[in-house]
Amino acid sequence: MIHKGGYQGSILIKSHSKRLESLRAGFWGILTCLIMLSLITGTGQAYSSDNATITPSMVVQVRTELYLYPELENSVSQRSSGGGSDLTAFLLWSHAFPDAVTGISMPVDGSAVAAGTAGGEIALLNSSGSVLWTYQSGAPVSGVGITADGSAIAAGSGNRIMMLDAGGRVLWSMDSGSRVVGIGISPEGGYCAAGTAGGDILFTDSQGGLLWRVHAGSAVSAIAVGPDGAFVAVGTEDGFIYILNSRGDLLWTHDAGSAVQSISVAPSGDVAAGTADSTLILLNSEGKGGVVWTGSDPVNAVHLAGTTRIGAGTAGGYAYLLNGAGVRLWKSGELGGPEGAKSAITAVASSSPADYLAIGSDNQNVYYFAFTSRAPPTVILDQDHDSLKTIYLAALLGDMREAPEIMQAASGADFAPGNTAGPVPQEAPGLTAAIALGAVAIIAACRRIGR
Repeated sequence: MIHKGGYQGSILIKSHSKRLESLRAGFWGILTCLIMLSLITGTGQAYSSDNATITPSMVVQVRTELYLYPELENSVSQRSSGGGSDLTAFLLWSHAFPDAVTGISMPVDGSAVAAGTAGGEIALLNSSGSVLWTYQSGAPVSGVGITADGSAIAAGSGNRIMMLDAGGRVLWSMDSGSRVVGIGISPEGGYCAAGTAGGDILFTDSQGGLLWRVHAGSAVSAIAVGPDGAFVAVGTEDGFIYILNSRGDLLWTHDAGSAVQSISVAPSGDVAAGTADSTLILLNSEGKGGVVWTGSDPVNAVHLAGTTRIGAGTAGGYAYLLNGAGVRLWKSGELGGPEGAKSAITAVASSSPADYLAIGSDNQNVYYFAFTSRAPPTVILDQDHDSLKTIYLAALLGDMREAPEIMQAASGADFAPGNTAGPVPQEAPGLTAAIALGAVAIIAACRRIGR
């Protein structure tokens, strides 16, 4: 009996040992499956747009001085300047055109960048750096303007004033009589203004109907339009700033002291202007104010985002972000041209608030910066290709019905050094199959335990 009992006992011990081994194997099998599923599904995770952030691995961090050399494939080298700066900028991407960039503009949310070039190209890029479309105008583009929602783009090309829709189709075009040197569009798109080398200021409606035409007495060098056309800001070669209303009546004049290189008007009627004397002028809606900042090179480009942030670019190749008092918040380094030559900044544009800043240069590049860790919204062409659809880079999986088109449009940029916006989270190709296999494995493990 003892031998028999011992034999039975040994069988029981062996049976318990096998059961424990089965439990362990089943436990580790289930745990492995769960880990694999977590890893797989994690690659397809869609984040809420409220929590979308730009991580250090997605961007190149830019501090006080930044030196950009397009011949190094848009790579970024950073050199210490010893200067002070409160803001940190992230270079999200850069895009090279065949010719010098002569004008840029962006909607208020920074979701797109419209650009014009000396080679006659008009293009629209989204905030991930993907080119949505290009249009060849046939003559050098002097400037571009885009509506607050990105639904229409105004451009000056040769002697022509043009309006394009969000899909790049020309809505209308008119001959101004002389070379267009400045273009502006009201935020809602109801009005367009253009200035010419012959000194004319033209004001049209959204259909291209000429509402009025006045002569400035000198070549116009810059122009901008406020909401509903209530303010038309004009800068001239002989150094004057004129503010007109929607009827073409002169509201006030300011002597800038030298040729006005660039001009921007805020919804409130405040005006910022850059001059050939390297000064930045800020005036309120009544024309009161003056020089708030002086640089070392002509201020080729300005953009007024409300009254608290001013983007500026100089002929020396430096970009700045200033506050309403002219205090420098951020400064980039000089832009490098071919073989290390200096390049001028020709245009700037910013969102409102100024979380995103784009600059254009005669080195043929557009650069897109962020002053926030939040990923910018971006746009894709709608199916009919005549309107834009705003999406959020880190929340693209919200509507999988359009996922293939969205993924292709929003993540089409090359995520190489210097073009460093992070790839959009995408669903793992075998996600559904992996879940099914994982479920089968779990069931099999459970059945094994139950034996």
